[in-house]
Order: sequence, then C-alpha cells, then structure tokens
Amino acid sequence: MVFYIAYKASRENRGLISRRLNALGCKRICGSFWEVENRKLERTLKIIGGNQPVLLKRTREIKRPAYDEEGNIIDFGSLIIIVYNARKDDKGKIRWLLSRTPYIKICRSVYAFCHNNYKYDKRGDLFDVNYLFALMKENDKDAKIFSRMSIVNNDAETVKMLLDRVRVRIERKMRGILNGYMKLIRANYEGQIDRKRLIDEEKKLYSKFVALRRMSIFYEKWLKINFSKDLMKIYSMIRKLHSIKT
Repeated sequence: MVFYIAYKASRENRGLISRRLNALGCKRICGSFWEVENRKLERTLKIIGGNQPVLLKRTREIKRPAYDEEGNIIDFGSLIIIVYNARKDDKGKIRWLLSRTPYIKICRSVYAFCHNNYKYDKRGDLFDVNYLFALMKENDKDAKIFSRMSIVNNDAETVKMLLDRVRVRIERKMRGILNGYMKLIRANYEGQIDRKRLIDEEKKLYSKFVALRRMSIFYEKWLKINFSKDLMKIYSMIRKLHSIKT
C-alpha cells in the first residue's frame, strides 16, 4: 500500500527532513508532499516528527465526512488533492480563483477540496475542481490531482490543526474587507474621496464580500465552522457606509 504524507517544517528543519526522506527512498511529489511505501511509513513518521504531519491514502470508495453528536467534524471523508505551484501563475488568474474557492491547505502548494461539493453548493457554481485543475495544468505541467484521498491520522489534534488553517485564512480575508470599509467611511467623513471613487471602491469590496460569504456558508455546511459573527461585523460596516452615502 502507498501512503502520502505532507508536513510543515521550519526553514531550518526543512532541508534536513528532505535529505532523510530521500535517503530512505521516499518519492517527493512537490515540496513537503511525499509518496511513501507502507514498509517505510513508521520510519518516515519518525523523521517528520512533530512538524504537523498529515498522512493520506487513496480509498476505493468515496467516503462521506463524519460528525460527532455535537455536529463537529471528526473525519473529513474523501478529498480531492491538487498539487500546484502558484508561483507559476504569472497572470494571477488561478490565484484569484483559489482566493474564492473553499479548500483546506495541506501544505505549501497542496490543496484539499471536498469530493462532493454539490452537496454543500446546490447550484454547483461556487467552484469546479476539474476546471480549476485544467487551468493549473496549463500553467504548470507538473500539477497533479489525486481523487478519493482520505486523511489517515484524523485524530483530534490533526482535525483542529486543519480547521485552524481554514479559520485563519477566512478571518484574514474578513479583516481585510472590514478594514476596507472602515477606511472608506473614514475617507468619506474627512472629505478625502469623491463620490465616484467611493462607489467604485465599494463595488470592489462588496464583490470580495459576496465571494467570502459564499465560501463561509460552504465551510459552515462542510466543516461546521461558523463565521456568522465576523460576517455581521462586515454587514454593520456596509449599512453604515450606505447611511452616510444617502
């Protein structure tokens, strides 16, 4: 059986881990994402140690996510893993698409997507993994896709670590939008912006907000992460900006 393992190590440890995995005969797929034979798995885990390992394997069937009695996710189920080097995206189109797409960051250049996104996005227009991968392949011939992947070490610590990565990503975007609205309100109060520019900047912010709100709803249905309090803060700023425009 073949396993796949990802990790996030400091710059000081990254080179040492790579050299040891190479010496062990593991196959690097991209950066900190490796293919490991079953007989080498125990030694691989010892080499990676506490550097946030995520162990995956391919399954024959598509597994549904599992939740505990309180509704918290305890097993991510089947995932689609895409390996893509975003630095090869010269025009920025794929980075823009990824910024509006719900995923879990496994490690640098490795993204995990829900296998059945239509369950959480009934219209099916939030994102299309196959279309996204086709664009990635055009930019990076080394891009790879792995379907029916499941996380093996889905203990509470690993689940929390991956959920925290999602929270940090979304909360950072929310802070950016919230700060954007606050700056517009302040600029309007101080007479530093004309009406046309105010409207143009507001449209850009609202477009980002709509995309973020849709991602947040998807994450809430899939991963049971609730971003409603943060969204309400932005709604409040939107209403405040509207009130001073009229």
